[in-house]
Amino acid sequence: MRKLISIAISLGILVIIWRSVDAARVLAVFRDSDRLWLAASLLAAIPLTIATAIRFAMLSRSPIPFGASLRLILSASTLNAVLPSKMGDIAKSWVLAQKYGFPAGRAVSLVVFEKMMDMAALLLWGMFALFWTAGTDWLLWLFALAVGGLFFLLALMMAPFALARKPLDWIIARLPRKISAKLAGFMDEWVVMTDWFWSRRSRAVATMLFSIALWGAHLCQFWLFTKAVHANVPLIDNLAFATLSILAGLVPLTMAGIGSRDAAIIQLYQGFLSPAAGAAVGVLATSRYVLPAIAGAPFMRDYWHRRKQGAAVADTPH
Repeated sequence: MRKLISIAISLGILVIIWRSVDAARVLAVFRDSDRLWLAASLLAAIPLTIATAIRFAMLSRSPIPFGASLRLILSASTLNAVLPSKMGDIAKSWVLAQKYGFPAGRAVSLVVFEKMMDMAALLLWGMFALFWTAGTDWLLWLFALAVGGLFFLLALMMAPFALARKPLDWIIARLPRKISAKLAGFMDEWVVMTDWFWSRRSRAVATMLFSIALWGAHLCQFWLFTKAVHANVPLIDNLAFATLSILAGLVPLTMAGIGSRDAAIIQLYQGFLSPAAGAAVGVLATSRYVLPAIAGAPFMRDYWHRRKQGAAVADTPH
């Protein structure tokens, strides 16, 4: 029922958007688009997906081959197309446990750490860009403060000292007792994960810089979308607006952010894009999730794969 409601909300928002901007105008935007920029913007999904798989392998304490990491990223993209708030990424822990022999706590801590690093890198770009572009717009200042506050909270939770775990401890302590007890193993593995990550500072710094560069590229893909519809959006303004658009898509009310992300793009980019062009960019932004989801569909069998005897990955941290 929840999934049907989210689909209905997404469709409802899209109907309102496309009726208000006139669907014929949106189609005209695509017909008149710059084919070179359009191709570049869509093909950017390939190196971005490959880089995400490389980073996931970098974060794994047990050896995960690049091919396996890529399968995980693509199949998670397929689940993200139907689950709210990118929960498909969290579901990767099931495959790690069932197919690659990871202890459940370690698998969950790895994917949560990966998602926290993703979010922190996104928020870092957004915080910088929003403070830069806010000017006299009090709403952008409010967004900048909120984004900055969330960034520092995530940075604290991933930091290499005991205080970093206090927010997680506080959250878990307030959950129902049965859930809290099950998460005790996760917290033990979270300690191991953070200690391992920071045990070699050069590796930690390299991984963080890689993540920041990766998310800078993700945000620049939105800029490529605007170039495809013949808009001249300053790059730093795009970093701010794209960050907020992605965050709007994470609100667990719509299917894969469809609708909420489109509305945010039309509103945020309105100084540079017509409503029809904004709706077209919304469609292109959705392609960021649809194309990897299609590519990941053949690997969905990993989610009901049961690990065979002796096929487990070594359980010792490396």
